[in-house]
Amino acid sequence: MKPTNQLFDLIKSLSPEEEKKFTLLSSLQAGDKNYIKLFNYIQQQDSYDEDDVKDHFKKEIFVQHFASEKNQLLHHILKSLRFHRYETITSAKIDEDIKSIQLLFNKSLYKQSRKQLSMIKKRAHDFELFYSLLEIIELEKVLIDMEAHFGDINYRSLKELIEEENTVFKKIENFTAYEVQLAKLNNLSSKLMIARSKEDVKEITEVLKATNLITSTTGLLAYKSKIIYLYTIGLGYRLLNEMDEAYKAFSELIVHMENKPEIISEMPDYYILSHGFLVRYFAIKKQYNDGFKMIDKIKSLSLNKIFNAIDLQIAVFIQSYITEITLYAYIGQHDKAKNIIPYVIKGLDKYEAKINNEELVKIYHTISMVYFGVGEYNKALVWLNKIINTNYDDLRQDTVRISKLINLIVHFELGNDDLLSYIYKSSVRFFNHQKKQYRFESVFLDYFKKIALSKRDSKQKETYVKFKEELQSVFKDKYEKNALEFFNFYAWLDSKIHSITFAEAIQIRRQNN
Repeated sequence: MKPTNQLFDLIKSLSPEEEKKFTLLSSLQAGDKNYIKLFNYIQQQDSYDEDDVKDHFKKEIFVQHFASEKNQLLHHILKSLRFHRYETITSAKIDEDIKSIQLLFNKSLYKQSRKQLSMIKKRAHDFELFYSLLEIIELEKVLIDMEAHFGDINYRSLKELIEEENTVFKKIENFTAYEVQLAKLNNLSSKLMIARSKEDVKEITEVLKATNLITSTTGLLAYKSKIIYLYTIGLGYRLLNEMDEAYKAFSELIVHMENKPEIISEMPDYYILSHGFLVRYFAIKKQYNDGFKMIDKIKSLSLNKIFNAIDLQIAVFIQSYITEITLYAYIGQHDKAKNIIPYVIKGLDKYEAKINNEELVKIYHTISMVYFGVGEYNKALVWLNKIINTNYDDLRQDTVRISKLINLIVHFELGNDDLLSYIYKSSVRFFNHQKKQYRFESVFLDYFKKIALSKRDSKQKETYVKFKEELQSVFKDKYEKNALEFFNFYAWLDSKIHSITFAEAIQIRRQNN
């Protein structure tokens, strides 16, 4: 059986703080520890090679029961991670404190139990840890019963606890109802960045109506429900491209979370993503300084212990560097955006295997557009091919479709005339087989054929002008116009008509609009 990389991946995923905790706990054990030797050697490997590990330790006795030693190492790493989680995450600490109270129960130390229970219950309420609260209430029921036997009736009645329990259940039901609506939007946003049809708009609008109906009928029973509600509303308006409404929701969400910092630690993803959405709003509104300030704020989150977990570090990485690149590209400063790409590639080297495909498509597309903007078409092609040559099923099909068109433009710019005919025919077949047909795509393919596949003559500039006029007509339809979110077709045509660079064309359009 081929050795798995699971232990290697776990070791490589450890943060410096987690490594420190593992080393500290291991040092508490006396004597020579084989699993430490194994940890240190695997940690040095760039990729897991079990034969190399066995060969390195061939003189050690433990290599004879290597599988057992790997399990021992796994056990100690997970144990250290539990300790680290207990020290850094409130919900984990409360879970452990509940276990401690149960131990006090077993020792019949009820007064000590009452003291501990009262403290952790307040924290569970502050952090809105609903399921922990249910456990605590169950313990309190038992405690009331035992106190009654000792004639110590100084606390709440069983009836009051049952009422409190019912309130917690209502909060859970309320919170879950909002989560269901958000899940519907998340599913849609994994497929497209902006609504591209009336069907999309209908689906989004129905979710927004259902979300507001929950609020009007049951209300916002918990602070966490308020956060989910605002995020759902913000994402819905973001998908509808109604940016003022989206800005209002995401801004309010950030304010609410910052007014109650303990909620940030419980729902950090929503906090990070909301900041990222606001950067695009500032770009559209030409509030560039505000956009860059927001990016600096996102970057600073990586130093906050609340965001130490790998998944959160990845989210901060994406929402900071990718939005920064996008903002520079949005205003036509592709040279500055290009300077950030090495940091993005460094991040990809570290995190790529852990980033979901939806985000990877977004990253690949962003990088390809920067290289296109500085005229480095071969590099743009490398990143476009990462999108085009991978089967993402229904995932980010709006980006995949645009990438097919940009691919044609890049090969045209490179002068790959021999390949263009084949790629063009392949692209036409691809779009003909799509369920949803967009007029702008057929207009693009028709005019691109005239420009790229016919002889380049003196009338080509005239064709570019007609091409632009036709797109302007098509883009009067807002669903068709959303294609401009992925590539500035106007700027590319302007660059050809006026013999300027793509970046210069973007800058001129930004100044005039």
